[in-house]
Amino acid sequence: MTNLKLVSLLTRVAFVALAGLPLQSCSLLDHDKQLPRVTQAQLQKLTDSLYNHFSFKWGIKQGGIVMRISNPSGSYLVSSNITPAVQENSHYRIASISKTFTAAAIMRLHQEGLLSINDTITKYLPSTPNYNIPFKNQITIKQLLQHRAGVFDVTNQNIPETVNQPYAGKRYIDYIRQDLNQDTHTFTFDELTGVIAQDSLFNHTPNAQFHYSNSGYHLLAKIVELLTSMSFNDYITKTFFMPLQLINTYGVVLGTDQRMRDSFLESFLYLPGQTINTWEANMSGFIADGNIVSTPADISRWMELLITGQAGISADNVALMKEMLPGDAKNERYGLGLTLNEGLGYGHDGFQLSYMSRLRYNPETKTTVLMVATFIYIPDPDNAPGPEFLELANGLRDTGIRGAQIVNR
Repeated sequence: MTNLKLVSLLTRVAFVALAGLPLQSCSLLDHDKQLPRVTQAQLQKLTDSLYNHFSFKWGIKQGGIVMRISNPSGSYLVSSNITPAVQENSHYRIASISKTFTAAAIMRLHQEGLLSINDTITKYLPSTPNYNIPFKNQITIKQLLQHRAGVFDVTNQNIPETVNQPYAGKRYIDYIRQDLNQDTHTFTFDELTGVIAQDSLFNHTPNAQFHYSNSGYHLLAKIVELLTSMSFNDYITKTFFMPLQLINTYGVVLGTDQRMRDSFLESFLYLPGQTINTWEANMSGFIADGNIVSTPADISRWMELLITGQAGISADNVALMKEMLPGDAKNERYGLGLTLNEGLGYGHDGFQLSYMSRLRYNPETKTTVLMVATFIYIPDPDNAPGPEFLELANGLRDTGIRGAQIVNR
């Protein structure tokens, strides 16, 4: 596969034991609160089993599975087939889990009276051509949070062939990085939203249905910037990362900043006949929807603090975030930047080649579950993502549920 085709695949999909080979397993236990070793061994066996399944079925040799589970008694971190060994502060791309910070930023401003989530976006966005998107007078902030505004997703959808633009029939980001050979280009909200506005693109009328849209979260971040006179990254750093001591969490802003800080988990894309390292990426087009780098410890702590009302968002506003409506096959129920799984709780999923994460906090059991895969298998790049995407996602979910049951028995 050429480098240009790889860039296209990375953008298109971004936002979703072998005989004779030793299995690399790693188990870390919170040393402040020693938990039963038998439980640790069971979690390791569970994680190894999930890796073994995909290793045998898809031929996975590099990349593996991470499980982190914590409750009031302590925390476990286990992994399979990942070297060097996963640590609590190992960096990785959390992808769309980043949206929980964007949603929290909006709810913080709602809480402070600087906006109302029931307002239409025209009250806050610039009255410039770049923000003259279809139905802007009807779209509310709440609908953007819920992915029910109908906003065209410029990062995950091809521009229609009927559009009179050189990027028609392509992803706009692909066009810039491939056709114009600007792989380190730094994308901006104005630029990406301007494509939607200029070409009058939309998916449906506001509140007609659920349609996941990264571009909707770009609009939310732009509102944050205009109300705070700060860059979105600076705002979430000042409001959440620093006061909550998420010291290993940061947002990637520049197109030239493609390598994560050390140490980080490597990721691998499996295509027919080849394996590709995918841990370096231009994430500037995904600010507010998927650009954050974090660690198992930090992101687990964030979700627990958010859902329990300890992240600077009041219990009443967290309750608003937890109000669920029907979603789609990948997000069965979705609220204001949160989703819900029975048996796991509230949280969000993330996928950026080739990191897939599922993060939940269960208020009933006070348990946080993080599941991460550092590989993805795509047998048909022209029709990605395929059923393998959901198979891996469901495997992570089901293993997380079983792990939580083991810890809380």
